[in-house]
Amino acid sequence: MSSSAAAEGALEIRAARLGECAELAALLAALLPERWSEEQLSSEIALPQGRVWIARNADGIAGFLVARRELDELHVLLTGVAPAWQRRGTASRVFEALLAREVGLAHVHLEVRESNTGAQSFYRAVGFRADGRRPRHYSGGEAAILMSRVLAPRG
Repeated sequence: MSSSAAAEGALEIRAARLGECAELAALLAALLPERWSEEQLSSEIALPQGRVWIARNADGIAGFLVARRELDELHVLLTGVAPAWQRRGTASRVFEALLAREVGLAHVHLEVRESNTGAQSFYRAVGFRADGRRPRHYSGGEAAILMSRVLAPRG
């Protein structure tokens, strides 16, 4: 097995713990313009509808996904991957691990910055489609691209 494959297999993917919020907030601040404090992440973990998942290895948090569940829908709020783990399937693994645990989920939706074409490509690769645009959604006036993924038809 190559060292890359060995490192890939070393990721533990699971729900975040309260004691990891400071580390997660620091990674989030390094990656995204949206800022979430340790307290905000702790509150999100404590919410019954909150979903905060991480990919972790011996060196720390390699990636994360923050979402909220409402009935049969999941709204993805944030995703990110540490630079050393980008383009290695980390985000896909976190996303699919969370979806595998969510029984009865029919629909996933999110907003992504219009300028973030890399994230849009990732979401398309994991089954999302662009289905709208929200002008001036982000600070600075940037538009959001609305994306969704249907997991099961609503009946």
